[in-house]
Amino acid sequence: MIIQVRTVHVIAKIISGRKVFIELPDASNLHALLREMTRLYGQEFYDAVCDETGYPENKVAVLVNGTSAAVLGGAAVRLKDGDDVLILPIISGG
Repeated sequence: MIIQVRTVHVIAKIISGRKVFIELPDASNLHALLREMTRLYGQEFYDAVCDETGYPENKVAVLVNGTSAAVLGGAAVRLKDGDDVLILPIISGG
């Protein structure tokens, strides 16, 4: 199955664009997508998005087809062909 992943800012620089298409086995979940993206884009992607627990909500917001992945089941949310995943870095400062 093919998943569209969109992002901005620092993550877009890491993946060399604001949108990529990632191929995954059928019935994969968000965790599998993040693992595959780490394999493709390396430690820099992992450090920007993930930690040992998956993806921490204080680092990134992840939406699957416009709905927060946290509401859908977090990293365990099942993906299906054609899903749109938006990864937004949490920006803070002042």
